[in-house]
Amino acid sequence: MKSYPGSEDVLADLGDKVTGGLARAVAKTRKDLADYREERTSWVSDSSERGLANWIHDRLWANICAEFDGLPGIGLSDREPTREITVGFNYRLRVKRHRLDGKVSSYATQTALEFYAQGQQETFSGLEEVRLIAGYEWDADARSMGDAVLSLRDGEEEVIWLVTLPDTGAGTSGVPAQPIRPTEPEPGLPIIDLPGAGSGNTKGEVGT
Repeated sequence: MKSYPGSEDVLADLGDKVTGGLARAVAKTRKDLADYREERTSWVSDSSERGLANWIHDRLWANICAEFDGLPGIGLSDREPTREITVGFNYRLRVKRHRLDGKVSSYATQTALEFYAQGQQETFSGLEEVRLIAGYEWDADARSMGDAVLSLRDGEEEVIWLVTLPDTGAGTSGVPAQPIRPTEPEPGLPIIDLPGAGSGNTKGEVGT
């Protein structure tokens, strides 16, 4: 029986720079799509599903490159039609849209089948490669992008796990949101006891 790395271990290995970068890239791409729909409404409505998917993929890849370019330990490979991200020696990622049931679509090429099959490559102990699919959820009925996700599968159809990537607080522009501090009430004025004037009251009265 095969054993697979758990999602918590994988997320810890990838680190916040990778998971946060992927989440920000998806957020930026979602904003790009909203701008595209606003500026070119008829173009988007006339797009085929495949054409729109390709447009989103190109924008997502451009945003991923902007997030990761130059970061140590992260490699970007763009050899059409294959685009990949490598993290260290152990992780290789491709970027795809995920249907709401977690499934993805690919042409059944030999390289695609090899990528999806975990544990088939020969390597030295400790350098085993885990292949992941990063991307976003896609609502086909609404034609809208959802959360950034990461999945591990063994074969294209067998989803081992799928997780939503943590929200790093990035707005749609990718700029981290500033925390809003709670407003504390202004302190009240002190109440001072003053001696009674000419009343003979030595205990004093509460001032008003």
